[in-house]
Amino acid sequence: MAPDEVVHEDTQLPVTDVDLLVVGGGFTGLSAALTAARLGKSVLVCDAGQMGLGASTRNGGICSGNIRHDHGTLEKQYGREFADRVYAEGIEARLDLAHFCAEEKIDCHLQMTGRFTGAMTPKDYDSLARNIDALNRIDGHEGWVVPRSEQHKEINTDRFFGGVVRAEIGGYHPGLFYEGLLQAAKRAGVLFSAYTPVNSIETDAKAGKKIHTEKGSVRAAQVIVATNGYTGTTRPFGQFLRRRLVPVQSCIMVTEDLGADRIRQLMPSLRMYGNTAALYCYFRPTPDRRRILLGARSFDRLTPSGRSVAYLGRKLAELFPELADVHTDYCWLGNVAFNTSQLPRIFTHDNIWYAAGYAGSGTVWARWLGKKTAEMAFGLSNQPSRFYGEPPKAIPFYDGYPWFINAINTSYALKDKLKAVLYARS
Repeated sequence: MAPDEVVHEDTQLPVTDVDLLVVGGGFTGLSAALTAARLGKSVLVCDAGQMGLGASTRNGGICSGNIRHDHGTLEKQYGREFADRVYAEGIEARLDLAHFCAEEKIDCHLQMTGRFTGAMTPKDYDSLARNIDALNRIDGHEGWVVPRSEQHKEINTDRFFGGVVRAEIGGYHPGLFYEGLLQAAKRAGVLFSAYTPVNSIETDAKAGKKIHTEKGSVRAAQVIVATNGYTGTTRPFGQFLRRRLVPVQSCIMVTEDLGADRIRQLMPSLRMYGNTAALYCYFRPTPDRRRILLGARSFDRLTPSGRSVAYLGRKLAELFPELADVHTDYCWLGNVAFNTSQLPRIFTHDNIWYAAGYAGSGTVWARWLGKKTAEMAFGLSNQPSRFYGEPPKAIPFYDGYPWFINAINTSYALKDKLKAVLYARS
Protein backbone atom coordinates (compact mmCIF):
# COMPACT_ATOMS: atom_id res chain seq x y z
CA MET A 1 0.00 0.00 0.00
CA ALA A 2 1.43 3.41 -0.96
CA PRO A 3 1.80 6.08 1.76
CA ASP A 4 -0.82 8.33 0.15
CA GLU A 5 -3.41 5.55 0.47
CA VAL A 6 -3.46 5.82 4.27
CA VAL A 7 -3.43 9.61 4.68
CA HIS A 8 -6.15 12.23 4.68
CA GLU A 9 -5.97 14.52 1.65
CA ASP A 10 -9.33 16.32 1.78
CA THR A 11 -9.54 20.08 1.85
CA GLN A 12 -10.27 20.05 5.59
CA LEU A 13 -8.58 18.49 8.61
CA PRO A 14 -10.10 15.19 9.81
CA VAL A 15 -10.44 16.44 13.42
CA THR A 16 -10.49 19.72 15.36
CA ASP A 17 -9.19 18.52 18.75
CA VAL A 18 -6.47 15.95 19.59
CA ASP A 19 -4.21 15.02 22.44
CA LEU A 20 -1.12 15.26 20.18
CA LEU A 21 -0.43 17.13 16.97
CA VAL A 22 2.75 16.05 15.19
CA VAL A 23 4.28 18.32 12.56
CA GLY A 24 6.23 16.22 10.08
CA GLY A 25 5.48 12.71 8.84
CA GLY A 26 8.96 11.18 8.69
CA PHE A 27 10.54 8.60 10.99
CA THR A 28 10.51 10.97 13.98
CA GLY A 29 6.92 12.08 13.53
CA LEU A 30 5.47 8.63 12.86
CA SER A 31 7.37 7.09 15.76
CA ALA A 32 6.12 9.80 18.13
CA ALA A 33 2.58 9.39 16.81
CA LEU A 34 2.61 5.60 17.14
CA THR A 35 4.00 5.79 20.67
CA ALA A 36 1.36 8.27 21.79
CA ALA A 37 -1.47 6.34 20.12
CA ARG A 38 -0.47 3.17 21.93
CA LEU A 39 -0.62 5.15 25.15
CA GLY A 40 -4.28 5.81 24.40
CA LYS A 41 -3.86 9.32 22.99
CA SER A 42 -5.63 10.78 19.97
CA VAL A 43 -3.06 11.83 17.37
CA LEU A 44 -2.98 13.81 14.12
CA VAL A 45 0.12 14.00 11.90
CA CYS A 46 0.36 16.93 9.49
CA ASP A 47 2.96 16.97 6.74
CA ALA A 48 3.57 19.82 4.31
CA GLY A 49 3.96 17.38 1.41
CA GLN A 50 3.60 13.71 0.62
CA MET A 51 4.08 11.46 3.62
CA GLY A 52 7.62 10.10 3.80
CA LEU A 53 8.96 12.10 0.88
CA GLY A 54 11.84 13.57 2.92
CA ALA A 55 15.03 11.95 4.17
CA SER A 56 13.18 9.09 5.85
CA THR A 57 12.91 7.41 2.44
CA ARG A 58 15.78 9.30 0.77
CA ASN A 59 18.71 7.85 2.69
CA GLY A 60 21.20 5.03 2.28
CA GLY A 61 19.62 2.76 4.87
CA ILE A 62 22.74 2.36 7.03
CA CYS A 63 21.50 1.77 10.59
CA SER A 64 24.47 3.09 12.52
CA GLY A 65 23.06 5.26 15.29
CA ASN A 66 26.31 7.07 14.69
CA ILE A 67 27.60 9.93 16.82
CA ARG A 68 29.46 12.60 14.86
CA HIS A 69 32.08 13.02 17.59
CA ASP A 70 34.18 10.04 18.58
CA HIS A 71 34.24 8.90 22.19
CA GLY A 72 37.46 10.76 22.99
CA THR A 73 36.12 14.08 21.75
CA LEU A 74 32.91 13.70 23.73
CA GLU A 75 34.89 12.75 26.84
CA LYS A 76 37.04 15.89 26.54
CA GLN A 77 33.99 18.13 26.12
CA TYR A 78 31.49 16.54 28.51
CA GLY A 79 33.29 13.87 30.56
CA ARG A 80 33.54 10.09 30.32
CA GLU A 81 30.17 9.37 31.95
CA PHE A 82 28.36 11.45 29.32
CA ALA A 83 30.32 9.88 26.46
CA ASP A 84 29.64 6.37 27.76
CA ARG A 85 25.92 7.05 28.19
CA VAL A 86 25.58 8.55 24.71
CA TYR A 87 27.20 5.56 23.03
CA ALA A 88 25.28 3.15 25.28
CA GLU A 89 22.03 4.76 24.16
CA GLY A 90 23.08 4.04 20.58
CA ILE A 91 23.19 0.33 21.44
CA GLU A 92 19.76 0.55 23.05
CA ALA A 93 18.32 2.40 20.05
CA ARG A 94 19.66 -0.14 17.53
CA LEU A 95 18.37 -3.09 19.56
CA ASP A 96 15.00 -1.40 19.89
CA LEU A 97 14.86 -0.89 16.12
CA ALA A 98 15.52 -4.59 15.48
CA HIS A 99 12.94 -5.57 18.10
CA PHE A 100 10.37 -3.21 16.56
CA CYS A 101 10.88 -4.64 13.06
CA ALA A 102 10.49 -8.19 14.37
CA GLU A 103 7.45 -7.40 16.54
CA GLU A 104 5.66 -5.49 13.78
CA LYS A 105 6.73 -8.04 11.12
CA ILE A 106 8.26 -5.32 8.95
CA ASP A 107 10.15 -7.00 6.12
CA CYS A 108 12.64 -4.24 5.32
CA HIS A 109 15.70 -6.45 4.76
CA LEU A 110 17.24 -5.47 8.09
CA GLN A 111 20.68 -7.10 8.17
CA MET A 112 23.07 -6.54 11.10
CA THR A 113 26.14 -6.94 8.91
CA GLY A 114 28.51 -4.67 10.81
CA ARG A 115 30.21 -1.61 9.33
CA PHE A 116 33.77 -1.20 8.10
CA THR A 117 35.21 2.32 8.30
CA GLY A 118 38.28 2.86 6.15
CA ALA A 119 41.11 5.12 7.32
CA MET A 120 42.22 7.72 4.77
CA THR A 121 45.63 8.13 6.48
CA PRO A 122 47.75 6.23 9.04
CA LYS A 123 46.86 8.96 11.55
CA ASP A 124 43.17 8.27 10.96
CA TYR A 125 43.78 4.56 11.52
CA ASP A 126 45.35 5.26 14.92
CA SER A 127 42.40 7.48 15.85
CA LEU A 128 39.89 4.82 14.82
CA ALA A 129 41.76 2.23 16.88
CA ARG A 130 41.66 4.43 20.00
CA ASN A 131 37.94 4.99 19.55
CA ILE A 132 37.27 1.26 19.22
CA ASP A 133 39.19 0.62 22.45
CA ALA A 134 36.98 3.16 24.24
CA LEU A 135 33.75 1.76 22.79
CA ASN A 136 34.61 -1.83 23.65
CA ARG A 137 34.48 -0.86 27.34
CA ILE A 138 30.75 -0.16 26.91
CA ASP A 139 28.36 -3.12 27.10
CA GLY A 140 26.94 -4.04 23.72
CA HIS A 141 29.74 -2.71 21.57
CA GLU A 142 31.91 -5.10 19.62
CA GLY A 143 34.62 -3.70 17.39
CA TRP A 144 38.07 -4.52 16.11
CA VAL A 145 40.82 -3.03 14.02
CA VAL A 146 41.63 -4.29 10.54
CA PRO A 147 45.23 -3.55 9.51
CA ARG A 148 45.94 -2.54 5.95
CA SER A 149 47.48 -5.92 5.24
CA GLU A 150 44.12 -7.58 5.97
CA GLN A 151 41.59 -5.03 4.70
CA HIS A 152 40.99 -6.97 1.47
CA LYS A 153 39.00 -9.42 3.58
CA GLU A 154 36.59 -6.54 4.18
CA ILE A 155 36.78 -4.54 0.95
CA ASN A 156 38.79 -5.09 -2.20
CA THR A 157 40.45 -1.67 -2.41
CA ASP A 158 43.89 -0.22 -1.74
CA ARG A 159 42.49 3.23 -0.96
CA PHE A 160 42.54 2.81 2.83
CA PHE A 161 45.25 2.46 5.47
CA GLY A 162 43.28 -0.23 7.24
CA GLY A 163 40.19 0.47 9.27
CA VAL A 164 37.83 -0.76 11.95
CA VAL A 165 34.72 -2.92 12.10
CA ARG A 166 31.78 -2.24 14.41
CA ALA A 167 29.73 -5.42 14.51
CA GLU A 168 26.55 -3.95 16.00
CA ILE A 169 25.77 -1.76 12.96
CA GLY A 170 23.64 -2.89 10.02
CA GLY A 171 21.38 -1.72 7.24
CA TYR A 172 17.87 -1.93 5.82
CA HIS A 173 15.64 -0.73 2.98
CA PRO A 174 14.39 2.64 4.27
CA GLY A 175 11.35 2.80 2.02
CA LEU A 176 10.10 -0.58 3.18
CA PHE A 177 10.75 0.33 6.82
CA TYR A 178 8.85 3.59 6.41
CA GLU A 179 5.89 1.75 4.89
CA GLY A 180 5.85 -0.68 7.80
CA LEU A 181 6.03 2.13 10.35
CA LEU A 182 3.24 4.02 8.58
CA GLN A 183 0.97 0.98 8.56
CA ALA A 184 1.65 0.35 12.27
CA ALA A 185 0.67 3.95 13.06
CA LYS A 186 -2.50 3.61 10.99
CA ARG A 187 -3.48 0.41 12.82
CA ALA A 188 -2.97 2.22 16.13
CA GLY A 189 -5.52 4.85 15.13
CA VAL A 190 -3.23 7.71 14.11
CA LEU A 191 -4.84 10.19 11.70
CA PHE A 192 -2.89 11.81 8.87
CA SER A 193 -3.20 14.94 6.80
CA ALA A 194 -0.73 15.17 3.92
CA TYR A 195 -0.07 18.34 1.93
CA THR A 196 -0.98 20.32 5.05
CA PRO A 197 1.63 22.98 5.84
CA VAL A 198 1.49 24.35 9.38
CA ASN A 199 1.59 28.15 9.32
CA SER A 200 1.62 29.05 13.01
CA ILE A 201 1.18 27.65 16.52
CA GLU A 202 -0.25 29.73 19.34
CA THR A 203 -1.09 29.15 22.99
CA ASP A 204 -4.71 28.21 23.59
CA ALA A 205 -6.20 28.68 27.04
CA LYS A 206 -8.60 25.79 26.55
CA ALA A 207 -6.48 23.05 25.00
CA GLY A 208 -2.83 24.01 25.29
CA LYS A 209 -1.97 24.86 21.69
CA LYS A 210 -3.89 25.89 18.62
CA ILE A 211 -2.28 24.98 15.33
CA HIS A 212 -3.19 26.89 12.19
CA THR A 213 -2.75 25.07 8.88
CA GLU A 214 -3.74 25.75 5.29
CA LYS A 215 -6.69 23.37 5.81
CA GLY A 216 -7.95 24.92 9.01
CA SER A 217 -7.08 24.91 12.71
CA VAL A 218 -6.83 22.19 15.34
CA ARG A 219 -6.38 22.27 19.11
CA ALA A 220 -3.87 19.96 20.79
CA ALA A 221 -2.76 19.32 24.34
CA GLN A 222 0.79 18.59 23.10
CA VAL A 223 2.71 19.45 19.94
CA ILE A 224 5.82 17.71 18.63
CA VAL A 225 7.72 19.35 15.78
CA ALA A 226 9.54 16.68 13.78
CA THR A 227 10.54 18.50 10.60
CA ASN A 228 14.35 18.21 10.99
CA GLY A 229 16.08 18.98 7.66
CA TYR A 230 12.80 19.98 6.01
CA THR A 231 11.79 22.80 8.37
CA GLY A 232 11.92 25.35 5.56
CA THR A 233 12.68 29.05 5.66
CA THR A 234 9.37 30.92 5.56
CA ARG A 235 6.68 29.75 7.96
CA PRO A 236 6.49 31.49 11.36
CA PHE A 237 6.12 28.34 13.46
CA GLY A 238 9.48 26.99 12.27
CA GLN A 239 11.66 30.00 13.01
CA PHE A 240 12.85 28.88 16.43
CA LEU A 241 14.02 25.53 15.08
CA ARG A 242 15.45 26.65 11.76
CA ARG A 243 17.74 29.22 13.46
CA ARG A 244 19.33 26.29 15.30
CA LEU A 245 19.38 23.62 12.62
CA VAL A 246 21.38 23.52 9.39
CA PRO A 247 20.01 21.35 6.55
CA VAL A 248 22.76 19.70 4.53
CA GLN A 249 21.97 17.93 1.30
CA SER A 250 23.20 14.43 0.58
CA CYS A 251 23.25 12.89 -2.89
CA ILE A 252 22.99 9.13 -3.37
CA MET A 253 23.65 7.00 -6.44
CA VAL A 254 22.98 3.34 -7.21
CA THR A 255 24.96 1.52 -9.86
CA GLU A 256 23.71 -0.71 -12.61
CA ASP A 257 23.21 -4.38 -11.77
CA LEU A 258 26.73 -5.74 -11.18
CA GLY A 259 25.66 -9.22 -10.15
CA ALA A 260 25.99 -10.92 -6.79
CA ASP A 261 29.37 -12.49 -7.60
CA ARG A 262 30.98 -9.18 -8.48
CA ILE A 263 29.58 -7.48 -5.38
CA ARG A 264 31.04 -10.20 -3.18
CA GLN A 265 34.40 -9.87 -4.96
CA LEU A 266 34.45 -6.12 -4.27
CA MET A 267 32.95 -6.29 -0.77
CA PRO A 268 33.77 -9.77 0.59
CA SER A 269 32.24 -9.18 4.02
CA LEU A 270 29.08 -7.55 2.58
CA ARG A 271 29.01 -4.91 5.33
CA MET A 272 28.02 -1.29 5.48
CA TYR A 273 31.00 0.98 4.70
CA GLY A 274 32.30 4.47 5.37
CA ASN A 275 35.55 6.42 5.53
CA THR A 276 37.31 9.13 7.53
CA ALA A 277 37.19 11.84 4.85
CA ALA A 278 36.10 15.31 5.94
CA LEU A 279 33.56 15.14 3.11
CA TYR A 280 32.27 11.82 4.36
CA CYS A 281 31.36 9.09 1.90
CA TYR A 282 29.22 6.05 2.74
CA PHE A 283 28.52 3.01 0.61
CA ARG A 284 27.04 -0.45 0.81
CA PRO A 285 25.65 -3.32 -1.25
CA THR A 286 21.98 -2.79 -1.97
CA PRO A 287 19.72 -5.14 0.03
CA ASP A 288 19.60 -7.60 -2.88
CA ARG A 289 23.44 -7.48 -2.99
CA ARG A 290 23.57 -6.89 -6.74
CA ARG A 291 24.41 -3.17 -6.87
CA ILE A 292 26.44 -0.59 -4.94
CA LEU A 293 24.80 2.38 -3.25
CA LEU A 294 27.09 5.35 -2.52
CA GLY A 295 26.31 8.69 -0.93
CA ALA A 296 28.14 11.96 -0.26
CA ARG A 297 27.52 15.70 -0.21
CA SER A 298 25.44 17.23 -3.01
CA PHE A 299 26.06 20.13 -5.38
CA ASP A 300 22.35 20.60 -6.05
CA ARG A 301 19.18 21.87 -4.39
CA LEU A 302 16.18 20.20 -6.01
CA THR A 303 17.18 17.43 -8.39
CA PRO A 304 20.49 15.63 -9.02
CA SER A 305 22.63 17.24 -11.72
CA GLY A 306 25.20 15.71 -14.00
CA ARG A 307 27.84 17.32 -11.82
CA SER A 308 26.68 15.42 -8.73
CA VAL A 309 26.38 12.14 -10.62
CA ALA A 310 29.92 12.59 -11.98
CA TYR A 311 31.25 13.45 -8.50
CA LEU A 312 29.75 10.30 -6.98
CA GLY A 313 31.08 8.29 -9.89
CA ARG A 314 34.60 9.57 -9.17
CA LYS A 315 34.19 8.65 -5.50
CA LEU A 316 33.23 5.13 -6.53
CA ALA A 317 36.18 4.89 -8.94
CA GLU A 318 38.59 6.01 -6.21
CA LEU A 319 37.54 2.96 -4.26
CA PHE A 320 37.22 0.57 -7.17
CA PRO A 321 39.09 1.79 -10.29
CA GLU A 322 37.61 -1.08 -12.29
CA LEU A 323 34.16 0.54 -11.86
CA ALA A 324 35.12 3.83 -13.52
CA ASP A 325 32.82 3.17 -16.48
CA VAL A 326 29.92 1.64 -14.56
CA HIS A 327 26.54 3.20 -15.29
CA THR A 328 24.46 4.96 -12.63
CA ASP A 329 20.89 3.66 -12.72
CA TYR A 330 19.43 5.78 -9.90
CA CYS A 331 20.31 9.04 -8.16
CA TRP A 332 18.42 11.15 -5.63
CA LEU A 333 18.80 13.85 -2.98
CA GLY A 334 17.85 14.08 0.70
CA ASN A 335 18.41 16.55 3.54
CA VAL A 336 20.19 15.71 6.77
CA ALA A 337 20.47 18.28 9.55
CA PHE A 338 23.05 19.45 12.08
CA ASN A 339 23.01 21.69 15.13
CA THR A 340 26.07 23.36 16.67
CA SER A 341 26.71 20.46 19.07
CA GLN A 342 26.46 17.88 16.23
CA LEU A 343 24.47 15.68 18.62
CA PRO A 344 20.84 14.58 18.26
CA ARG A 345 18.63 16.69 20.49
CA ILE A 346 15.26 16.63 22.25
CA PHE A 347 14.18 19.95 23.75
CA THR A 348 11.19 22.18 24.44
CA HIS A 349 10.43 25.81 23.74
CA ASP A 350 7.18 27.60 24.52
CA ASN A 351 5.69 24.25 25.60
CA ILE A 352 6.36 22.73 22.17
CA TRP A 353 8.49 19.60 21.87
CA TYR A 354 11.26 19.23 19.29
CA ALA A 355 13.43 16.30 18.18
CA ALA A 356 16.05 17.02 15.52
CA GLY A 357 19.69 17.21 14.47
CA TYR A 358 20.61 13.59 13.73
CA ALA A 359 23.73 14.61 11.77
CA GLY A 360 23.19 12.06 9.02
CA SER A 361 22.26 9.12 11.26
CA GLY A 362 18.49 9.41 11.38
CA THR A 363 17.74 5.82 10.36
CA VAL A 364 18.22 4.88 14.02
CA TRP A 365 18.05 8.16 15.93
CA ALA A 366 14.93 9.64 14.30
CA ARG A 367 12.69 6.73 15.24
CA TRP A 368 14.23 6.40 18.71
CA LEU A 369 14.01 10.09 19.58
CA GLY A 370 10.47 10.30 18.24
CA LYS A 371 9.51 7.51 20.62
CA LYS A 372 11.33 9.08 23.59
CA THR A 373 9.88 12.53 22.88
CA ALA A 374 6.31 11.23 22.93
CA GLU A 375 6.96 9.34 26.16
CA MET A 376 8.37 12.45 27.83
CA ALA A 377 5.62 14.71 26.46
CA PHE A 378 3.03 12.61 28.29
CA GLY A 379 5.14 12.04 31.39
CA LEU A 380 5.55 8.30 30.85
CA SER A 381 9.28 7.89 30.26
CA ASN A 382 11.05 5.89 32.95
CA GLN A 383 14.43 6.74 31.42
CA PRO A 384 14.57 10.00 29.46
CA SER A 385 17.01 10.16 26.57
CA ARG A 386 20.50 11.46 27.25
CA PHE A 387 19.89 13.84 24.37
CA TYR A 388 17.14 15.71 26.22
CA GLY A 389 18.19 19.13 27.41
CA GLU A 390 18.45 22.80 26.55
CA PRO A 391 17.73 23.88 22.96
CA PRO A 392 20.78 24.09 20.69
CA LYS A 393 22.34 27.52 20.34
CA ALA A 394 20.97 29.81 17.65
CA ILE A 395 23.40 30.48 14.82
CA PRO A 396 24.17 34.19 14.32
CA PHE A 397 22.97 35.81 11.07
CA TYR A 398 21.09 32.66 10.11
CA ASP A 399 17.42 31.94 9.54
CA GLY A 400 17.30 28.57 7.83
CA TYR A 401 19.12 29.21 4.56
CA PRO A 402 22.65 27.72 4.86
CA TRP A 403 24.53 30.43 2.95
CA PHE A 404 27.84 29.26 4.46
CA ILE A 405 27.68 25.61 3.34
CA ASN A 406 29.71 26.08 0.17
CA ALA A 407 32.58 27.62 2.16
CA ILE A 408 32.49 24.74 4.67
CA ASN A 409 32.41 22.14 1.90
CA THR A 410 35.35 23.85 0.18
CA SER A 411 37.41 23.77 3.37
CA TYR A 412 36.57 20.08 3.87
CA ALA A 413 37.53 19.35 0.27
CA LEU A 414 40.92 21.02 0.83
CA LYS A 415 41.48 18.84 3.90
CA ASP A 416 40.67 15.76 1.86
CA LYS A 417 43.04 16.83 -0.92
CA LEU A 418 45.81 17.11 1.66
CA LYS A 419 44.99 13.60 2.84
CA ALA A 420 45.13 12.43 -0.76
CA VAL A 421 48.64 13.92 -1.11
CA LEU A 422 49.74 12.07 2.03
CA TYR A 423 48.18 8.90 0.66
CA ALA A 424 50.00 9.23 -2.65
CA ARG A 425 53.35 9.57 -0.87
CA SER A 426 52.85 6.51 1.32
